[in-house]
Amino acid sequence: MTRTHYVEELESVRQNLIQMGETTISLLGEAIAAVADPTYGSAARASELEARTDHQHRLIHDQCLNLITLQAPVASDARLVTGVLDAIVDLELIGDYGYEIVTLSSAMKRRPPSQICSQISELGARVRSNLIAAVESWRHETTNPAPCIRPEEAAIRLECSAVYDKLAQLISGPGEGAVYVDLMLICRHLERILRHAICVASQAADAAPGHFA
Repeated sequence: MTRTHYVEELESVRQNLIQMGETTISLLGEAIAAVADPTYGSAARASELEARTDHQHRLIHDQCLNLITLQAPVASDARLVTGVLDAIVDLELIGDYGYEIVTLSSAMKRRPPSQICSQISELGARVRSNLIAAVESWRHETTNPAPCIRPEEAAIRLECSAVYDKLAQLISGPGEGAVYVDLMLICRHLERILRHAICVASQAADAAPGHFA
């Protein structure tokens, strides 16, 4: 394989990762919509997107292994390939958590208070914005990707914890415990999605041209 062809294949891998990121962004959007309105009908769409995420993960994984097998990568190429392999794991997990949020929301037997649902939906929207920034960092190949993500992370985590504690206090209400437990799980999933989004951005920084650990 010529160097030119190898570079083209590397670029194809990066573009496929961006497409996988866009799929997970869409899936998280469905999850947020399901929290706001469980009758929205996100389940079928979310299932399709989750299956697409799994397929994209397998495709990119195989591409990376083929590149490593066909030609010993130079240092910068190795950083890109290993960064992609790490990032697709995080993106697949984000997809899994997003789909679980849709499942939990759709299965609720009663409607939680609208104020709580709105608060969780707003949290989800902020997490999704950070995921968008993380995926964009792979598109622009910068050594300082998504600089707004880390400062935002602490604030979102604090708010998730506050909502979680509020829900824990509401569990004792008659006949409502199961609903609030599901919402607590959704809060935890949003925290996990945020953590994986941070990892995706960090991996883009490590893989960027000119970066040296």
